[in-house]
Amino acid sequence: MHPDGFIYRSMVWLTRLTYLNLLWIFFSLLGLVIGGFFPALTAMFAVERKWIRGNTSFAILPYFWNVYKNNFKSSNILGIPFILLFSLIYLNLQFTQVLGQFLGSILLFFLFVVSFLVIIIFLYVFPTYIHYDVRLIESLIFSFIIALSAPMQTFLIMINLIGFLIITLYLPGVFFLFVGSASSLIIMWFAYRAMIQIKNRKELIVRHEK
Repeated sequence: MHPDGFIYRSMVWLTRLTYLNLLWIFFSLLGLVIGGFFPALTAMFAVERKWIRGNTSFAILPYFWNVYKNNFKSSNILGIPFILLFSLIYLNLQFTQVLGQFLGSILLFFLFVVSFLVIIIFLYVFPTYIHYDVRLIESLIFSFIIALSAPMQTFLIMINLIGFLIITLYLPGVFFLFVGSASSLIIMWFAYRAMIQIKNRKELIVRHEK
């Protein structure tokens, strides 16, 4: 099989994504899931950022482990509040069912707006965290700025994630092999393009890039 051929390159990338997905699962379990999920997610985004920037020759496991252990605490501080926010939104959605139609509609609209903002910030927060040398609170602010500054990239993230999840419904094996790595690659790919757009506009945010 020719190393420059489409089939060969496709197999190489599928192997990389499968391996990265297994690392994400293993290191999430290593942190008893609740403590390991976000550090493993951060490490996965960091690996994919290097791939997107054209560096595919590094040893994945040592780099993954280095990012995982060095960002264990900060990744959890950044990620766990989102679990609480999504849980709170879910509980309030259940609460709308016992309210009257008028009050329930108002609360439902409010929750829709809040959910949308939380989701777009969450989509960008880890790519932003590993791309910029900023404090955690600034990662949240930058995520919001980037999401609104590049609406097309934000839209493409959502559309491609939905498309990927639909594929997994018909091909369950794809879900188990690639759910983490493929989803994060979609997010990182378009988030990185959004960051490049901002950089090209010479906005102040670029001075913090790692």
